[in-house]
Amino acid sequence: MTTQEISRDVWRRFLDEFGKQHQDEPVTVHVIGEDIGVQPEVDGLALVGITTEDSGSERGTISLMLGTEAEKHIEHHIASPTHLWVRSVDDHTKDALEIESADGTKTILEIQRVPAA
Repeated sequence: MTTQEISRDVWRRFLDEFGKQHQDEPVTVHVIGEDIGVQPEVDGLALVGITTEDSGSERGTISLMLGTEAEKHIEHHIASPTHLWVRSVDDHTKDALEIESADGTKTILEIQRVPAA
């Protein structure tokens, strides 16, 4: 397993590709912060997409769109992201993202692997 930091200048393209590669796969999302500990946000919803927006002089936002059903749709926004890492398993399948915000909070998105039958 390897972890690699993604350069900010390719975030948009990388997140687009990651979102397309894992679209409709179930994910878990945890938020980790010094003042909140580890907080589960999502468990088992399908990944719909990931976007990033720059907002002028601010650091922008990364948004995770999850859940394909209207009543189970969640948008999780990460304000002022400063770092983006991807974790890959041995077969080079990207299986997790770690996004750090300016305040030190980390959001972890993990692809839930379905065991082979």
